[in-house]
Amino acid sequence: MSFCQNWDLLYRNSQHLSVWPWSEVVSGALRNTRLRDGDPSFTILEVGCGAGANFPFFLSYCPNVYGIDGSDFIIGELKNRFTDIADNLHVGDFTQPWPFETQFDLIVDRGASVHNPASSIQRYLDQAYDQLKPGGVILITDWFSTEHSDYAKAPESVDQYTKTGYTWGPFADVGNVNFFDADLIHQLVSKFEIVSLSHSQSSEYGSDGVHAAWSMVLKKPAHEE
Repeated sequence: MSFCQNWDLLYRNSQHLSVWPWSEVVSGALRNTRLRDGDPSFTILEVGCGAGANFPFFLSYCPNVYGIDGSDFIIGELKNRFTDIADNLHVGDFTQPWPFETQFDLIVDRGASVHNPASSIQRYLDQAYDQLKPGGVILITDWFSTEHSDYAKAPESVDQYTKTGYTWGPFADVGNVNFFDADLIHQLVSKFEIVSLSHSQSSEYGSDGVHAAWSMVLKKPAHEE
């Protein structure tokens, strides 16, 4: 699946331009990797990096930060802001072969792959596994759950898990949104060791809407069998 151009348009219209590091990324990376040691050889890739909200946090610990996003506009903006890592920032569809030969200690996916169908997510995870160092970690947040109220309200269904056509709410104009249950997650991440897998639900007082999502920490075994 190619990059959804909806996101490029949203960025050009100054939408979804987060500027602060996400708390789950900060806590997950520091708790589950050697990033906290400040080792200059530590190497990070963020897929679907968007406006680079997590980059200042990463760069405060190590210089080897990479990013890939399908929006040429947003990657151009990032190259201008983060000149020291400009050569590490690439325009591309991360569900297709990556332009990196680097092996990574940490791969971060903050709600990025969720906008692809399961077959594309599987292809991306297989590639992530191959390019993680032994013992490396992939940190995934905001994989939307089938318990999310917008799952049942989707205007269109691509398949059992992939919905599209939203014109309202948090998924307005973002294209495809994949929703996950535990069975699908275990199928997709079977190569990895699951360090943690959490499911959260929240609702706003006075609303019948429920936000439900999965987060996980996955590790490539230090010694493959």
